[in-house]
Amino acid sequence: MRARFPLTAAVIAAGAALAFALPAGMAVAVQSESPPVSQVKLGQRAILDANGAVVFAPVKIVCRPGSYAFLTVAVTENVGGDIASGSTSMDIEECTGSVQSLEVAVTPTQKAFRVGVAFGQAKLQVCSDRCRTVVDQHNIQIVRR
Repeated sequence: MRARFPLTAAVIAAGAALAFALPAGMAVAVQSESPPVSQVKLGQRAILDANGAVVFAPVKIVCRPGSYAFLTVAVTENVGGDIASGSTSMDIEECTGSVQSLEVAVTPTQKAFRVGVAFGQAKLQVCSDRCRTVVDQHNIQIVRR
């Protein structure tokens, strides 16, 4: 019995290490899942530009080839007790089945963005036989270039 416990512990530890090493939220290719399902991942930082008139948010998407996709990115920030917010929507011209990296320009509607913490949301709607919407939302850091 003693010889099995260290071996079992080692197998569990190796499995846990592998699970934490894989990128969270992105597709892991499995042969039975080809082509991949729809996914969206909003980056952790957005780049402030034009004195707060725009932030550039990095977004990664995956959608099946031949599908129609529509992406919406929104950013909301507390600026001195007021809210700076904006959103941008765009058609994805070609779904490739691979990860596509985009830099989406989001302009505020009332108040300029500034360096600091904001809330970001990326929503991807993909339609082929049926439509499916996937969302990634979390705090992001707005930083200078």
